[in-house]
Amino acid sequence: MTRKPEVGDLFTIPTGDGRAGVGQVVATYGKDAYFFAIFDGAVPLDEAGARAREIASNPVRFIALSLDAKIHAGHWTVVAQAPVDPSVPLPAYKEAVGVPPRYEIVDYSGTRRRPATTAEVDAVPNRKIVAPVRLERALKSTLGIEPWLDAFDEMVAGSGITTVTAFGSG
Repeated sequence: MTRKPEVGDLFTIPTGDGRAGVGQVVATYGKDAYFFAIFDGAVPLDEAGARAREIASNPVRFIALSLDAKIHAGHWTVVAQAPVDPSVPLPAYKEAVGVPPRYEIVDYSGTRRRPATTAEVDAVPNRKIVAPVRLERALKSTLGIEPWLDAFDEMVAGSGITTVTAFGSG
C-alpha cells in the first residue's frame, strides 16, 4: 500500500516510448482529490527521477483536478518533494447555490466564494474531476505520441479563470 500523495510530491509519468514527463501535486480538494500540474517536456525514463526537479522548473503545461489512481497503482512514481511554485495557475470554478440556483465563483480549494457575474456564469466551468489517464494522454499528445483531443483543452494551464484572477491571490 502506498501513502497518500502530498502537496509538493513530484512524480514521473512514463510515456511508453522510453521517456517520462514529470508532474506535481500542487493542491488538494476535499479528502481524496488532487490538483496535478504536468510540466512541459520529457526526458529518458531512466533519468526522470534524478531530473524531476529540473523538469519541474519548466512551465506548467496542464493542470487538472484528479484522483491518485495512477500513483496508487504504481504507474506514476513519486520521486521527490519540492515546494509548489506560487505562480501555478490554480483554477476557479462556478457552483450553483440554492433554489432557484444562483451562481458563485469558488476558488480551487472550495473555501473562498463570491457571486458570479453574468459573463462568468456563461464562461466559467463547473468543477470536474478528470481521470489521471487523461492527463497522461494529454502529455503524450504534446510529445507526438498520441493525437490531440478536444478534451485536453480544458486542462491547459491558465486556459480558464484562475483563483488569482477571481480572488486576487492564491
